[in-house]
Amino acid sequence: MLKVGVIGLGTVSPIHLHSINHSPYARLVAVCDIKEDKAREKCQQTHCDVTPSYSDYKEMIDKEDLDVVHICLPHYLHAEVSKYALDNGLNVFCEKPVDISYAKTKELYDHYKKYKGKQKLGICFQNRYNNSVVKLKELLEKNKEEVFAVKGLVTWFRDMSYYNEEPWRGRLKEAGAGVIINQAIHTLDLMGYVTGKDWKSLNARMSKLMNTEIEVEDTANAFIKYEDGVNGLFIATNAYSITDSIELQVISKNEKYTIKENRLFDRKLNMLAEDEKSSQTKDYYGAGHEKLINKFYKAIIDDTDDYCDLSDALQTMELIQAIINSSNGKREITKEDILND
Repeated sequence: MLKVGVIGLGTVSPIHLHSINHSPYARLVAVCDIKEDKAREKCQQTHCDVTPSYSDYKEMIDKEDLDVVHICLPHYLHAEVSKYALDNGLNVFCEKPVDISYAKTKELYDHYKKYKGKQKLGICFQNRYNNSVVKLKELLEKNKEEVFAVKGLVTWFRDMSYYNEEPWRGRLKEAGAGVIINQAIHTLDLMGYVTGKDWKSLNARMSKLMNTEIEVEDTANAFIKYEDGVNGLFIATNAYSITDSIELQVISKNEKYTIKENRLFDRKLNMLAEDEKSSQTKDYYGAGHEKLINKFYKAIIDDTDDYCDLSDALQTMELIQAIINSSNGKREITKEDILND
């Protein structure tokens, strides 16, 4: 069995701990958080009987005989810790985003290329494994649908208590951005993933509608031009009154598919698929973590590429950087602008 350590025992860590504990491929060996009492508390909550617990990730990696580390840290630490783990011969499973910018992502990717083939670096885009998303992608590929439009809509609620709880979430140098990188990144990822289209250019604006005290945006919108003439509309905000269901819609020549309330519908509102629910995490996280994590472990054991690799996250990190640059410069940004910056 793979020997696993978890670095960072914050909000998202319980679903990782649960997935590891229930995996047929792995066992939890060690955990690490700068607040050791938090590490013990999260382990107790998820019924993990784990010793030892570390406050320094380098010490944990150096002392423990590990195969994999899960990185559940603030965004700005993802690339740094991933590099250290790779340099010490470990496979890495990293929470989204890859880091705070496309430049940091590309830097990590170039570092990772030295190890690819021997080690794996997976990114946590668990919503790719929701039943509704799997079915939609299958339908679009099977029927060779001529897609011409895709829409992603995220209307969530995060007031100042969310940022006060973990102040790094509201700081540009540590979070990279707000709603586009922390909440709506999955929707941006799925827009390209289900259509199979790469982006060409976009025009975007970011703003603070409700949480004006923070540095990062709480609202963003973008018009995205994908290849083959596909147009995308992306709207995301944390300034709604509730954390509502995400909407993902794809329009083709013959059909309109909509994912809403965790179900996939066609034009006539026939339900085509429904997502599983997990009792171990928040509804809006989806139930794909265990599937994604087990796929990653299985890929390590069988030495396959059947998982969400760092390279699969590059397009989404390009989009996030382009939205930031477009909003800051009040102009259209092309893919070449990002790749050549």
